[in-house]
Amino acid sequence: MEERYILEKEYSLTADVVREGYKAFQKKFILKKSYIFTALFLILAADFIHAAYKNPENYLCYLLIAICLAFAFREWYNPRRARRAIVESFAGTGAVYRISVTDNHADIATVSSPAPVEAIDADGETVEEPLPEPTRIPFDSEYSLDETDTGFCLYYGKTVFYIVPKDILSGEETEIMRATVKSSAAADKN
Repeated sequence: MEERYILEKEYSLTADVVREGYKAFQKKFILKKSYIFTALFLILAADFIHAAYKNPENYLCYLLIAICLAFAFREWYNPRRARRAIVESFAGTGAVYRISVTDNHADIATVSSPAPVEAIDADGETVEEPLPEPTRIPFDSEYSLDETDTGFCLYYGKTVFYIVPKDILSGEETEIMRATVKSSAAADKN
């Protein structure tokens, strides 16, 4: 039986769309833990500051204050550094992707890549690698969707994450994307 796509679009990602989408991903899965650890390290630093105030001769407290502040800074800074690295890796790549949506799943594939991926075969000759197979995201209990100002973020669990820009979608296509969450909820009831 052939699948009937209710939406099929090709798109490229801009740095702003990737930045906004990855920020939504971090907010959903990463930043809560990061904020908790930052607060924990700052509380520990405050406790060591209090101990150093009570006993200024205890030089270990000063070392522990510095370590706690360094860890708090690291927990605060690492998500921002990761976001910048992701945005820089996507900026100007020119890769073209295709999203194909049915009632039950979405397929996302790389249509063209600006620089072909090359490998060396057993004979030592350079061979161009084929583009990867499409990724299928079923609309089940692990699927979720976030809408940002610039696009849609499709998640499957905590590991599969795709961004689809809004500017390529018409009003009807935008509603189809929003309805995928309803398809997910309907699949959960069955």
